[in-house]
Order: sequence, then C-alpha cells, then structure tokens
Amino acid sequence: MPMRRLSSALLMLLFLAGCSPTTPLFVAHVATHEVVEYKTLKSKRMAAAVEEEGDLLTYSALAIRDAHSPQAEQLYLSGYRDRGLSDEVRAIALYQIGLIYMSRYNDQRDDATAQLYLNRVLDEFPATRAAERAAERLMALRGRVDEPLQKNARELLTDWKPGADLDLNKPSLDQDMTLLSRRAVLKNRVAEAEELYLLALRDPGVAASIKEKALYQLGLMYMAADNPRADRDKAINYLRRLLVQYPNGELADKAARHLDRVLNSPAA
Repeated sequence: MPMRRLSSALLMLLFLAGCSPTTPLFVAHVATHEVVEYKTLKSKRMAAAVEEEGDLLTYSALAIRDAHSPQAEQLYLSGYRDRGLSDEVRAIALYQIGLIYMSRYNDQRDDATAQLYLNRVLDEFPATRAAERAAERLMALRGRVDEPLQKNARELLTDWKPGADLDLNKPSLDQDMTLLSRRAVLKNRVAEAEELYLLALRDPGVAASIKEKALYQLGLMYMAADNPRADRDKAINYLRRLLVQYPNGELADKAARHLDRVLNSPAA
C-alpha cells in the first residue's frame, strides 16, 4: 500500500465516530458466561484507559481495548514517516504510540517502549505541542519505578470504577461525536481537543475529507449542552466554514441541520 494511502488511513482513524465497542466473534467452545465476562472486561478497559489518559485518540483506545498495540504502532509509524505531513502531526503519531504502551490498562503495556517513543518526540520534534506533553508523560513513567506495588491490567480493572463525570455513552452527546470530542466535552478539555483538530485543518498534507470531519467535530463540541464552556458563536462559525468549504461534502447535510438548530436556539 502506498505511503500516502497509509497516512490517509491513519488520519481517518483519528476521527472515528462513536465509542461503543463491538463484540468480536469467539471460538465455538467459549462458554456464554466467559463471553459476557470478556465483553465487560474489554468495555471497562477502554473506558478506564480513556479516563486515565485524556490524550488518547479513538484508534489508540481501540488498540488498547482489543490488544492491537503492535498493529496500531505500525499504522502510526506510517504517518510519522510521511514527510508530506507537518511536524505537529508526525509528532502526534509517535506520541500516541507512547501513550498506548504506557497505559496501565493495556495487557500489552511496555513502559520501556513507551519511553523510547516519547523520547523520540522530544528528540525529533522538540518545538511541537506533543513534545510538551511527552515530557510530562516521561516524568510519570519515571515515577512508576518507585511504586511499591505493580498491578497488572486485569488486577487494576477488577478495582476500577467509572468516574461519575465520564459517561462516554451519555444520551445527550451527539451520536456523531468521536471519542476525543466526547471526553473533551465531559472533562472540560474542549480547548485542547480544538487544538488537535485545528492541526488537521492547518496541515496541507491532510485530505479534504479529514478537514471536513475536523470542522464538524469542532461544531459539535461547541454546541454540546454538556460542554461547560459551550460557545454558540464558535459552533456557528465552524459549521458555516464547513458548508462554505465543503458544500458537497458527506457531512454537509448534517452540518446544515445542526447550524439551523443553533441559529434558531436562543443566545445565552
């Protein structure tokens, strides 16, 4: 597969909508109670990983949930190797690999590998936003060395309880919102998510379809009732921008309906 197609696939995965995991097929001899137990564990794993690390993108969280860390690593590396993408986006690819491997809820956790990738972000892209965040995560990794008890992922999940403020399937959240957008709204981190989506908008190497999705997510976040810093004007601006730049795009009809709703809602 050509490098450009791989990189486009990588960026598409950053905008996967929704967050409800699908249950994979199991071999016929697995008993029903085992299937239920495994399904619950995988669902908890994804929620726990996202609650602990707010910078995980949708694809990264899915990789942790499904024990696909090596596959995710290779796909992110395809984006890192694409010189047509900006340093900011390429740095994010390495950063996400580090986050995947350092997750305490990942059965494939590997702190040494995580440290390697996070250091690469600092060495190769020192001026990026990802480098600032990578430095913080490296400090957390160093602190783990002194922890008296090292529980594995399954042991941690046994005691884990979801936070009351992180219901990723909350009915009031628009069904088209990505995992990144959902967590940003619920944890009051919309400004940080906005920064990431804006990177995609500014990067000349990012496909138009991805830019359209970024604008859509920005509109959804700022019009969300659960957003403590909802901004009607920003939502209107992003949705209008989508319609002007991509009038025939796949999200144009949805954006138009949302825009109509926002425009007809009373201003705060």
